[in-house]
Amino acid sequence: MRNVKCRLQKMIKLRARIPLPLAVWLLLCGVYLLTLSGHTYSADEETMYAVTRGLIESGRVAVTVENNAPLAALRPGRDGLAYSPYGVLPSLLALPLYGLGALAAIGVDVPGAQDYLTRLAISLLNGPLTAATAALLAAWALRLGVGRRWAIGLALAYGVGSFAWPYARTFFSEPLAALLILLAAERADAAFVRPTVRSLSAEQATPTVRQPDRSALFISGLASGLLLPTRIAAGIALPVVGLFICWRFWQEWFQRTDRTLRSASAYMVAAALYLAGLLPGLLLIAWYNLARFGTIFASGYASETGLFTTPLLEGLLGLAISPGKGVFWYAPALLLAFPGSLAFWRRGRRDLVILGWALFLSHMLLYARWGEWEGGGVWGPRFLLPVIAPLLLLGAGVAALEMRRLRRGIALALGLLGVVGNLGAILLNFNTYIVMPGEIDRLYGVSGSPLVGHWRVLLDRWSNYRVAPPYCAVGDGWYPSEDPAGTILPRRSGAAAAISCAEVQRLRFSLDDRRPPEAPGSELRLALNGRDLGPLPAGQLRRYAILLPERAMLTVAATTWNPLAVGFSLRADDLGPQLGALRAVTSSGVAAQLHDRAIAPLPTEPRARWAWYYDPPNQHLADLWFWYLPRSEIAGTRAWIVAGMIVVGGLGLMAAGLRALRKGAS
Repeated sequence: MRNVKCRLQKMIKLRARIPLPLAVWLLLCGVYLLTLSGHTYSADEETMYAVTRGLIESGRVAVTVENNAPLAALRPGRDGLAYSPYGVLPSLLALPLYGLGALAAIGVDVPGAQDYLTRLAISLLNGPLTAATAALLAAWALRLGVGRRWAIGLALAYGVGSFAWPYARTFFSEPLAALLILLAAERADAAFVRPTVRSLSAEQATPTVRQPDRSALFISGLASGLLLPTRIAAGIALPVVGLFICWRFWQEWFQRTDRTLRSASAYMVAAALYLAGLLPGLLLIAWYNLARFGTIFASGYASETGLFTTPLLEGLLGLAISPGKGVFWYAPALLLAFPGSLAFWRRGRRDLVILGWALFLSHMLLYARWGEWEGGGVWGPRFLLPVIAPLLLLGAGVAALEMRRLRRGIALALGLLGVVGNLGAILLNFNTYIVMPGEIDRLYGVSGSPLVGHWRVLLDRWSNYRVAPPYCAVGDGWYPSEDPAGTILPRRSGAAAAISCAEVQRLRFSLDDRRPPEAPGSELRLALNGRDLGPLPAGQLRRYAILLPERAMLTVAATTWNPLAVGFSLRADDLGPQLGALRAVTSSGVAAQLHDRAIAPLPTEPRARWAWYYDPPNQHLADLWFWYLPRSEIAGTRAWIVAGMIVVGGLGLMAAGLRALRKGAS
């Protein structure tokens, strides 16, 4: 009886153990959920979002063009409607997330609530996909004989130590393409001869010949085929994986001693299964092309073929080492691929080295000639994201080198450098720095590189929030200054706007509440630390003087009016009164400093709403969901529920992943 009980305890313990790749996936999913931004960054994402919305609302892939919507270059379709040129698979995968966001917005009558929640929901897509790429990277490294620590280190170097982290928060197609390419390559490698040794410490691996793994080849084909409806340019990886499989077929065949018709048929069946795996992706893109353009051979990119105008060397150097876009700056751990490749080459894994570098160079050579090889105003070399995981895998070879402490120290330093550099894009919207005025060389200058510039902007903003009193600051709810010279005042409020003061006794300011006769009445109100100061005369230019406590929050609230709606001007903002002057003094008569911490109300017009997240006059301190959620239309219990689900879910996933790793998951 005692023996049976011990066996049951061992079985329960074995089943409860979480595999290391799953633990990595849980950990990174938690990190990505907690560092979610909840919005889109580019017109490309907005266009793919529009496809998802069209499928939900009308059941078709045509894009409904809203007035002044921030959409990328659309293509005219067979029926005269507008269509996206981008892959359809990300839009299809986002369908349940869009539905979740729309469901969460039910009952909110404020305009823009559904826009906010559906975009927040679709931004959840790439987090689990990026975490899955890191987990697969760890699984492949373990299969190659790398120890647990190195496998975890490689996964984290990809997940938070490279530019995969900022893109895990977006709706770009590159994270999905990265997962599919790594899966196609990993399964293609797993399908063939594997070394019998369990560690990279052996100088030479002894191969064991067996039949190719048919299921692995089918999955490799499936992942390869799905690249085309994900991102058409990522299809350049297909011939690389296909040639690798052909090469391995050739090698395996001549290693066999029983080269008979029966054994040949086994290879033919395996090859047929790989080709069969391609079919779902090919059928999906054929359907999408037919739905858009009436032919399976039109992808929407025919006009792009003439844009490969950049000199090859310029593009290669820019993508590799330029401070603004160089891949080795944005993913420093990739430098481990150089000594790691040498280690794998010496240990008989030349096929793995060739596969990793061929996938990487295929994208490098393709985009180096592209007219916009830098990828536009985005973070790092976006176009190379799909192929950094296979190259990073080669860094596993460093585990077999001598000087154990030195190699670990270098790997740790490169990983931490990547975390610090890419954290800048987590805390500051990468479009904010790109659109800031000034003669800054953001591409080739070291000091102008976004890796440096983001931290410089953030430190300036954070220091503005930590000034010593006495001071007064215009805060949330104020539009940017209307003075062309860039002074803090004058500026208008939205429906509610805040002025915060510290160690100030007397505050004097003016409010211009005048508006055209067609506009609604303002019902102007002031509140001090939440206490209503009583009814105020509206529709006038008036000056106010208020005695303040040591810490004060003054709120200006009014019914808004829209100049465009009443035919007054082309400005489409919902405006309150104008703050024309503000002066604050201490009890001893010393003038307080005036600071600009203003963040304009979130607009409802599509393009203005999209730009609100990155517009430099908005002094956002973080590009994170918990910064934006209180400033959105979502309020009260619903906002607390959304926040609670994100926090509990993120912390729970991280805790589960960390616990599994700490318990020695394998």
